[in-house]
Amino acid sequence: MELELRIALLLIGLAAIVVLYFFGKSRRATLKREDDEFNFETSDLPDPLELDQALELGDDLKKKINDQDEGIIDDVAEDISNLVNENIAEFPRIAVPKNKPSFSYQPSLLNTGPESPKQAEKLVILHVMARRPQKFNGKAILNLCKELDLELDDSHIFNKNVERFSGKRALYRILNMVKPGTFDADDMYEFETPGLSFILSLPGPEEGLRAFNFMLEDAKKFSERLNGDLLDDSRNRLNPQMTAHLQEDIQLFSLRHPRSISA
Repeated sequence: MELELRIALLLIGLAAIVVLYFFGKSRRATLKREDDEFNFETSDLPDPLELDQALELGDDLKKKINDQDEGIIDDVAEDISNLVNENIAEFPRIAVPKNKPSFSYQPSLLNTGPESPKQAEKLVILHVMARRPQKFNGKAILNLCKELDLELDDSHIFNKNVERFSGKRALYRILNMVKPGTFDADDMYEFETPGLSFILSLPGPEEGLRAFNFMLEDAKKFSERLNGDLLDDSRNRLNPQMTAHLQEDIQLFSLRHPRSISA
């Protein structure tokens, strides 16, 4: 009985040793596999010389690509420049006159000619005529002109002058109705004429309506003193209605074409 127990224990011990042996062998194989997966030989690392060559090749390739891009950009820029030059050639610049500097030359859309349009002018004419067959005597004309401060100028025409900063200016003029319209200054006492023409030029040194009223009053004095008739430009007898029309017309012209301050 005791012998059998010892044999049983011996068998159990041998079985345990066998189990432990195989378990330990399997464990060592597993660890060896894990080491093989996570450890590598130095021969597997890349050669430093080969790595430098690869980097140099990469730089050369990058430079070639950049050079190609710059060439493409230059080609595009050249095409754009050529296109712009072609458009400029189709629309040439306006030639600037050589006698004027470019910075001061600005063509105007209002002036169609080399000179600016002249200021508008208006002539208002009244006549004082002698009753036929009578004529006005030069002596009577000269005396009346002196009374009304009319002066005979170098052109042998009587002027009603006004003083301005620039000198004397003619408010209105009196001409001989017979051509060429002048008076015989050397022999006024023997001079005769069928009529006188009073001429007012606008704009003048005085406001238009005021100047006309001055001329109208003097023309009335001539017609009364010389026993003549006061007529309009068409040689019709001047009446209050015609006078009012002339004054209205002059006032309208003065509003549309005011005289310059320097006048």
